[in-house]
Amino acid sequence: MARGQADCMIPLKNNLIIMKRLLSLLLLLAFLGMHQSMAQIASFSFAGPSTVSGWTNVSGDPALGVQTATTAGVTLSSVATANWSPNSGGNCVYNSGALSSASYFPFAVMNGSWIQYNGTGYNLALYNAAVPQIELTGLKPDSTYILRMSGTNKWFSGNTQYTVAGLTVYGSQQLNTYNNTTQGVTFANVKPDASGMIRVYVNATAGNSFAWICGLQIFSGSATNVGIPVVALTAPVNGTTQSEGGNFIITAIASENGGTIAKVEFYADTTKIGEADAAPYTMTWVDPDPGSYVISAKATDAVGTIATATANVGVQSLNYFWSTTGNIATGGDTSFVGTVDSNRLAFRTKNIERMSILPTGNIGIGTITPTAQFHTTGSVRLAGITADSTKTRVLVSDTSGNLYYRNASGLSAWQYANGTVFDSADNIAIGTSNPQGYKLAVNGTAIFTKAKVKSAGTWPDYVFLANYQLPDLKELEQYLQTHHHLPDIPDQAAVQKDGIDLSEHAAALLKKVEELTLYTIQQDKQLTEQSKQLTEQNARLEAQQKEIDELKSLIKDKKN
Repeated sequence: MARGQADCMIPLKNNLIIMKRLLSLLLLLAFLGMHQSMAQIASFSFAGPSTVSGWTNVSGDPALGVQTATTAGVTLSSVATANWSPNSGGNCVYNSGALSSASYFPFAVMNGSWIQYNGTGYNLALYNAAVPQIELTGLKPDSTYILRMSGTNKWFSGNTQYTVAGLTVYGSQQLNTYNNTTQGVTFANVKPDASGMIRVYVNATAGNSFAWICGLQIFSGSATNVGIPVVALTAPVNGTTQSEGGNFIITAIASENGGTIAKVEFYADTTKIGEADAAPYTMTWVDPDPGSYVISAKATDAVGTIATATANVGVQSLNYFWSTTGNIATGGDTSFVGTVDSNRLAFRTKNIERMSILPTGNIGIGTITPTAQFHTTGSVRLAGITADSTKTRVLVSDTSGNLYYRNASGLSAWQYANGTVFDSADNIAIGTSNPQGYKLAVNGTAIFTKAKVKSAGTWPDYVFLANYQLPDLKELEQYLQTHHHLPDIPDQAAVQKDGIDLSEHAAALLKKVEELTLYTIQQDKQLTEQSKQLTEQNARLEAQQKEIDELKSLIKDKKN
């Protein structure tokens, strides 16, 4: 190689070194950003024989006493011994339960477990919303958290059901813990309750002997964090019911920010019915037996983290028939005319739909989208609702939807629209047919639990202003002797004729009370001043009496 060529290669080599260093720096920054986006708060292991760096070991037996541990301000508690179901040996702790290759959590974490025994009489091992197995406190009520947990054993097959509850119940996820080495469940977007608490339930499923938990981690953040799979069932819709003999098309979407989805498994209750290893994540569940099912889509990422979405579906049995020529010994619970799926029921004559019943039960005549339990776009006649043979006492509607009561002489003045009974002037009358121009007229007694009247005039707080002229009591006395009622208060004749305005009357009475208060204050000041003067006069009299007594004594001494 010529010298010139060698000289040119030196800068190129230096540039490559710089580029590699920059690339390494960018990767490091990206890693740090990913780590920061899902900051770990606390990690707890249960009954492990050895400690693991970064993990807080809760080694006691929850069946023998309440076990607690605190790290990074988060406290874990086993709540109460009564919340745990021990095995026949009376304990809820197992060690050496993990395989040497356990990797979802470190081996030393997966090598110890708290357990729930689901033997006869141990109902606490099954989910009960009032009986959590673990409580996490010290969390921020206004923050969002991610919880990861896992369990494993090498003796008993079956699933463990994990449930999380904070501000609300965030559902349940099931994990096959038998010989589990690489999987766990994740709950994202979990908000604590108002006290900063999250409750965790560790339960067996029906027919399984044990439930297991080896480790639990808490992270700050939500489902948008790196390393958290997200899955949703797009079909079937929750609550879907269809008749037997058909198929369910099950479809899910799954993704992970900064990671990959390894597979999506589909379950009917606890039975695996299919799997998709790449998008689109879908399968056909062929001709399921009649019954109710919980359909689950379980997404697993490349490192074994699981997220689950569920939907409730039903399959209706068709082991019955309905005859158009008549039926015998039918029962409405098993034999009926109608649908067993989420479609509406249509009735036709001359191939024109006349009536429709929605899955919600709303009945429509003249419309296929009824918005009420009974919705018609035409006229309705209610004949025979009274013993009157003329059948004129019916309700009719105008084009605006107002209801009129038809009596023997035709349409009355009464209407019903938007929940209000009123006449042509929008005046409401109860117990009378004549509101006499009032917006509300009641001919009879009425009872209220609360009544509020807004004042349209001035509230008499002005009585307490400095420039208010308080009426002279002598003038007030003359007014009372002449008119026999207080000023600004209507007399008996006016009240009997026109009634009283509650707002004006309350204000007038308050004005009199406030004036009376000022009179009382004035009298109190006068009495106080008079008392002061009387005290001074008494003092002077006592001094004068003392002087008189002294003079009498001197006169008496001189006489002697």
